[in-house]
Amino acid sequence: MDEQYYVDGEGRDETGLRYFRIALPESAITVSAKTVVSEPGQIFTALTNAGVNCISTESKKAIIDALQLFQGAGASFQVTTKIGHFRKQFVLPEQVIGPAKLPTVSVLDGLDQAMVAKYRTKGTLDEWQQQVAKPVTGNSRLMFGGALAFTGPILPFVKGPRTGGFQISGAAETGKTTAATVAGSVWGCHVGTERQEKGFAESWHTTEGKAELTAMAHNNTLLILDETQRAGRTAAHRAQVITDLAFSLAEGIERERLTNAKSSRAWQTYFLSTSNMTFSELAEAGNVAIDDQHLGRMFDIPCPPDSPHGIYETVHDFANGERLSDALKRRCRLYFGTAGLAFVRRVVADRNSDLPKLKKTLARYRARYRKALKRELRGTTLRSLTRTASRFATVYAAGRLAIKYRILLWEKEALLGAILDCHLSGLRLQADRRALGEPSEGELRRKLVAYLSDRHPFVDLAGCRPTKGSDAATSAGGYVGTDEEEGWLYLTARKVSEVVGDGPNASSLKRRLQNEGNLRRSKQGGFVVQRKIYSGGKGNENFAWVYAFSPAVLQRAE
Repeated sequence: MDEQYYVDGEGRDETGLRYFRIALPESAITVSAKTVVSEPGQIFTALTNAGVNCISTESKKAIIDALQLFQGAGASFQVTTKIGHFRKQFVLPEQVIGPAKLPTVSVLDGLDQAMVAKYRTKGTLDEWQQQVAKPVTGNSRLMFGGALAFTGPILPFVKGPRTGGFQISGAAETGKTTAATVAGSVWGCHVGTERQEKGFAESWHTTEGKAELTAMAHNNTLLILDETQRAGRTAAHRAQVITDLAFSLAEGIERERLTNAKSSRAWQTYFLSTSNMTFSELAEAGNVAIDDQHLGRMFDIPCPPDSPHGIYETVHDFANGERLSDALKRRCRLYFGTAGLAFVRRVVADRNSDLPKLKKTLARYRARYRKALKRELRGTTLRSLTRTASRFATVYAAGRLAIKYRILLWEKEALLGAILDCHLSGLRLQADRRALGEPSEGELRRKLVAYLSDRHPFVDLAGCRPTKGSDAATSAGGYVGTDEEEGWLYLTARKVSEVVGDGPNASSLKRRLQNEGNLRRSKQGGFVVQRKIYSGGKGNENFAWVYAFSPAVLQRAE
């Protein structure tokens, strides 16, 4: 038995805990002292899976005896239990990049193995650049996501917040998930057909209850959380989960617990969320109070407000935004991981050759962004929280460094413009909500849905159309459509104004409903359309300009 394995060394992890290395004929396993004492069954299982049968009582005792009798002459290797920077190296699940005096062993069995397995590569860097990064040019939200993906490796070398996140928000089916998929392709892609569809992203649903382990699985890389709708069963539960997680992820350090076997571990990573509703709207829908502290931890970036292609400002040679989304999602499952790997190798090399120079370069990039932001804000009432502006500056610095390394083949001015547009759009969104005390878009939506749900006193046009100017027409709260729009709900412009007002958030709500297909769009792109409402008149006298709402709007209420 002892010829099949032997204990050939010991090491310490980043918190000082002891580990043993058990050498096998063609491999080795590394186990912690905690596992030896408290959970030896894990050692027996690992050895048996490696080909050394540990089934009998005698064989199990022999292994424990070998560990008991081992007397090393000090550490012969070093251990890390998380992904990211470790001394002068960078740890990824399948490799450790950079030099070290002692061999480095990564023991990541405390992390979610599905998250660990997604750090992989496929295709070449050139293929990723041409097939994924090139079609992203000209699209600010996707360029932002691409730059954001490179922030993790530079976080230890910049000033300002090293945790916190951003959220791309907008109507369903506008390309938000595609932006997240593109960002994730920098680092890898999930294994397996079902999870592979999400690329590198995690779900808000699967993250609840394990925020810290999820953060450490993305230390110095990028955490992507897709679909806030899946964060909870109800609006209240969803709001609480998202608020708590945003705070936990921004904490940057594992909480101390009585059950902790080691000192608290820290992480440095930004996260990217996607959502149909903004952070404020999610909180309001769930009756959870938030303030600037919360909004500073997860900053909303709305989809471009005037784009006919959802999240895209340009679709290049594609027929529409849907075709571009389909192509990018498909390509991100074919080409991934090479950009992040190339970036890490360059950062580690620069860090070890001349760390002050690397820090100075990043500081210069960040200062350039802050200067450009200050210029854009001059003469406006917009104001950015310092920590939010600092995160955006770091995103620009990461993207700018990737351009310097020739990993991103974008123009630096285009990158600056894209990130500024995302930042300013988010600030305008916040300002619009505060303007004149107007309710948020989410609150206005709830008021509209409540009014449409009540339907009193609505006139059912399938039964009897009122005569224009009659008491029935004048007192009608709305109309229920018929024929090809059976069940649709019609409101006059005056009635819509009474329900939701005429402010910027009301206009934003109307645009969102149109993008969802829940509000008819006129041929000219306006909000009102002509429908036959009355009877008794001639020709166009029976028609009226109305807002036409789909009955599906009642089911889409958050």
